[in-house]
Amino acid sequence: MIIDPTRNELRLITPAAGSEPEVTAFERIAIRRVGLPGDAREWFELAVDATDMHYEAYVLIESIVDQLRSGATFRHSVSESLEGLKDLLAKRKKLTDEKVIGLIGELLVLDHVVAAYGEDVAITAWLGPLAEQHDFGFPDFDAEVKTTMSEARSHVIGSDTQLEPVPARSLYLVSVQITRAGAAVKGFTLPELIAAVRGRLDTTLRTFDNALDGLGWHHSDADLYRARFQLRSTPQAYFVDGDFPAITSKMLDAVVPNRPLVGGVSYRIDVTQLPFASAPEPLTDFCEEPE
Repeated sequence: MIIDPTRNELRLITPAAGSEPEVTAFERIAIRRVGLPGDAREWFELAVDATDMHYEAYVLIESIVDQLRSGATFRHSVSESLEGLKDLLAKRKKLTDEKVIGLIGELLVLDHVVAAYGEDVAITAWLGPLAEQHDFGFPDFDAEVKTTMSEARSHVIGSDTQLEPVPARSLYLVSVQITRAGAAVKGFTLPELIAAVRGRLDTTLRTFDNALDGLGWHHSDADLYRARFQLRSTPQAYFVDGDFPAITSKMLDAVVPNRPLVGGVSYRIDVTQLPFASAPEPLTDFCEEPE
């Protein structure tokens, strides 16, 4: 065992026998394969960030050593020790699948607008991270981006205001369908999509990073997001007017007794069979044009 006070780190080195332990879910623990001077063998090095948790880090190392002395493999020793001390160790948390899918849709729109109209217009228009009523507020209209992995354009609407137009402003629902990409050449992961957008930014880069941080994305957790996606179809835009199947706050106010007592409205709509519209700029080239 090595104690490194300059890094606030405890390290355990043991011969690299068997498979490597899985520790990617733990933000304070890392496994590396290393070589030692004058020794041709390969070694496992387990490093524990002991900042503000010196006792817990030492107990973890001690537990792993006890397991090794009893004849267990290094992978088993680490796994058993982590399970026994999981309440003492902070686990890394990734975004839920629902949030990942929703963020991908918004980023695809954002990436298109940045490429076509510049970063200032795009980042200013992106309202999703600010928890505003709609995801994008463009000069002449608002857009609510909904993303699904289903074969149908079936989307969950999370409130009674998401599809309620702002007075004197047009509103479009932008339907994005994605699917698992496997090894497809055009596939992408969430971290790759974020990196692509960041690569287009200059003056608004900090604003973009702060927005992602507010949504729960952290660059240090990029390795947790390994799923690859691709577009299932060309996105479509739907004009939200009086004939669109939306449940709005104004509608509920008119028909629900004691309306202030009703909250948490959520519903699902399937727009597959509805006629889609021609999206205004800057989304004209992003969405499919009706025939």
